[in-house]
Amino acid sequence: MRNNGPGRSVAMLLGGLGAGILASRLVPPLLAAANGTRRARAGGDPFALLMNDHRQILSLLNQMYTCGTESNLRRSALYLMLKRKLAKHAMAEEDVVYPIVVNGAGAASPGKHLYDEHADMKILLYELEQKLMSRSDWTGSVSQLRELIQRHVNEEETVVFPLLREQLGQTKLPQVSGQISREEALIV
Repeated sequence: MRNNGPGRSVAMLLGGLGAGILASRLVPPLLAAANGTRRARAGGDPFALLMNDHRQILSLLNQMYTCGTESNLRRSALYLMLKRKLAKHAMAEEDVVYPIVVNGAGAASPGKHLYDEHADMKILLYELEQKLMSRSDWTGSVSQLRELIQRHVNEEETVVFPLLREQLGQTKLPQVSGQISREEALIV
């Protein structure tokens, strides 16, 4: 009988662990992309996920505004949910949607300012974190962020998304839907 010894067991364990980690990072985006493509083929709107994100983000901001300086535990939870949701959403828009807008319009793209607005949101998010850490009232900063996001959402939903639906046509919508789902799945 052959003795594999503890070295072989450790190597197998590390190999299995590595495969598990790799699969946990690769499988969700692949499944999300496939699900997004399936949804779009079934007549789904690839921008519906982003519009749903808009509602969730604005809802979180409303909750943050009303909680003011109450429990720092609640404020922390709301802040972390907002930060995660914004990160997923921004990644999908910046990596999938905005390049289509910019490439479709050339150098004078009306979509370039959308990237700038995302940067402004990140600066305000940082300010919120500082107020949270110092236990300061954040209602002014939350209000600023909420107003910026509301304007941004209105432009995307009334101008950008309708133009993209028309530009992409029914043949490319499934691909974009899959890409949006995949990008959001990258942030766990």
